[in-house]
Amino acid sequence: MIPHGVRLEQQKRASLKNEIVSLPSPEDLPAPPKIKPLKKGAAAPRILSAAEEAGIADEFDGMMLERKLSLFASRKTELLVACGFDEDPYTSGAEAVLRESAEDVAEGLWLAAKACGAKERLVAASSRREARRFAACCTGTAAVAAGNRYPARTLLMQKLRRGGKKAEWIGVQACAALGAAVRGECRNETVVTVAGDGVRRWGNFRVRIGTPVGDVLAAGKPEKRVCLVAVGSSVTGRTVTDLSLPVTAATRCVIALKRPPRVPAHPCVGCGRCARACPAGVLPWLVYRELEGGSPEALRLFHVEDCVGCGACHTVCPSGIDLMAAVRRAAGLKEGRDLHETE
Repeated sequence: MIPHGVRLEQQKRASLKNEIVSLPSPEDLPAPPKIKPLKKGAAAPRILSAAEEAGIADEFDGMMLERKLSLFASRKTELLVACGFDEDPYTSGAEAVLRESAEDVAEGLWLAAKACGAKERLVAASSRREARRFAACCTGTAAVAAGNRYPARTLLMQKLRRGGKKAEWIGVQACAALGAAVRGECRNETVVTVAGDGVRRWGNFRVRIGTPVGDVLAAGKPEKRVCLVAVGSSVTGRTVTDLSLPVTAATRCVIALKRPPRVPAHPCVGCGRCARACPAGVLPWLVYRELEGGSPEALRLFHVEDCVGCGACHTVCPSGIDLMAAVRRAAGLKEGRDLHETE
């Protein structure tokens, strides 16, 4: 993982500058399966079947769409929200897909809502401007701005669920793929953002799932000296050394850096920034101090089990402390596991 990801929204501009570029598929990958066109009046079982036949997976968690929608149906979901933004400071694939495939996103969201029984549907965009852009293309689907405070997905969902409404997320790429199924198209691909100071060409690339990460990195024209490559996110992503690893539906970003980020090492100053950034109501600095004391009391580890793993706490920490790891250790301790088991 790259600790202490930056939070500069302008980092997205370079990768959004141009349209999505489609990369050639590696010759050793099999051709996408052919599927029967999905009729607009199809019932829920047929929609689920089409999603399974097309092999559609949600880009935010990699879960197969058919399984996810079936789970939402069992939960009696009332509101289905398409996530058309990325929280990562570098990643912009969701926003690019929402711009270029708005009609497919709207069609797929309608089908997905029908499949899981949700009566309401909503598109969450990165800003009011993007929400208006989408609404102008698709007048039958409401859109809302997610907000610019990280983690926006968690904060927006908390807002939507107020009053007891059952709301769930779905990725816009998954929606667009389901919308394309109406035409019998099988989009066995994903959009990946390539960014970082280790590449000369920032952009969003549409690649076949299974393509080596190295091929995607090459599309960004990497510098001669790249010391670190990460996939996922600059906040919660993971570094990779084997560039032959295949791209998955959840590979939303490839970040290349010339040098590893420097992490300051200072004691906790109790500034409280981590507590203000936490969407789950955890006090990470207090949890950290309790663990450092040597004899942590489980009763004093407030709300650690509610951690959503967004990494906001260690992102804003001026002392460079990995507070998310501390909270996870505390959660393990509170559940009765060994203190160091979750490290």
